[in-house]
Amino acid sequence: MYLSYFDRISRKKWLLVVVILLISPTIFSAEKIRRPISAGTLYPGDPPVLKETLQKFYEQVPPLPNTNQKLVACVVPHSGWGLCGNLMARAFAEIKEGEFESVIILAPSHTTKFSGCSLPSIQGFATPLGVMRVEYEKLEQMALSPYIVMQSLQKSPRLGKTAIHENEYSVEVILPMLQYKAKAIKIMPVLVGEFIDTYGKESPNVFKNIVDTLRRFITDKTLLILSTDLTPWGTTFNYTPSPAEQMLESQEKLDKELIDLLMKKDLLGLQDYFDRTKNPVCGKNAIYLFVALLPKDAQATFLGYEQSGRKLNIKDTSIGFTAINFYRPTIP
Repeated sequence: MYLSYFDRISRKKWLLVVVILLISPTIFSAEKIRRPISAGTLYPGDPPVLKETLQKFYEQVPPLPNTNQKLVACVVPHSGWGLCGNLMARAFAEIKEGEFESVIILAPSHTTKFSGCSLPSIQGFATPLGVMRVEYEKLEQMALSPYIVMQSLQKSPRLGKTAIHENEYSVEVILPMLQYKAKAIKIMPVLVGEFIDTYGKESPNVFKNIVDTLRRFITDKTLLILSTDLTPWGTTFNYTPSPAEQMLESQEKLDKELIDLLMKKDLLGLQDYFDRTKNPVCGKNAIYLFVALLPKDAQATFLGYEQSGRKLNIKDTSIGFTAINFYRPTIP
């Protein structure tokens, strides 16, 4: 049987196949693609509906002012699009195809606590619009830091191994918004954990090492994105610092102070704010990294603020959302 098979193909073609296999052993290997978990819940999962929704969001963005400044960073929320999709669209509205080659996304983990930062060992994120490619080689280089780890996705739950990226939505939910504006852009998703050293203690050296590592991957063609919600208010979040009837007013006051410190890039002020208020903002540590990575001459533009409690007319639970862009002056 085998001889008859070889007789049916030419020796030249067979040698060519062997050479290809030897030179490119990964050519036939399956790519690792992270499948969406929030499509159909936090944002539309049906491609035509998703495209129509995206078009409406971007059509409703107020006219952008003419400016000679260059967009370098965005702050966006990561909850359901019905609550904050308008803010995502405002932040990404002026992104142009080809303007950026890659994006660093700093985001929190809502399900797992871990030390340092975690990177997904994958080639792309699938969305209903297609696959967004990951800068895999750059993630591998980031992971040379002792405080940044690449982790493979688990096909099934494994005893003793924590799933970090499989069920996290803080990166995924913003991707279709970004993909709609820049289809060819590549992403570097970074889930931010605790800045803890090998002794289990918070360490400024850990923070500095991560900042120095990530900074090496920021160029004029890199967009920096912070994915975070603001104050989570209610018993669900174990945070009710004032009576329920004052929820929306108190939440807004807390959020406006946080927004002000973020826009001023006041890292010490942010640390004092979180120590003083004990506000359990999901992206607290991602905020610290984001501010430390911003260019010194970057100036903030406030784009909007929303509260889920006000939108849904709920009196005892609410999450705050904001959108902020940062710009650098362009050289004439």
